[in-house]
Amino acid sequence: MTHGSAPSSQDALKAGREAARELACALRDIGHPLPSIDGDFPVHGLAMVRLGGCSAAAASRLAQWLREHG
Repeated sequence: MTHGSAPSSQDALKAGREAARELACALRDIGHPLPSIDGDFPVHGLAMVRLGGCSAAAASRLAQWLREHG
């Protein structure tokens, strides 16, 4: 990638996957794993993360944790 240019699709996909791993680890560390988090294909050159699905109970626990610690 050259300085000042948009990232390639491969670079953006790699960045999305890395961000997804980081978020998955952070959520697991606080006791709120979301197993379907994954990097996704870039949109308009931007790295994307697909948060995936989780149970309603898991979403409620995570929302409560965010309110208490956010």
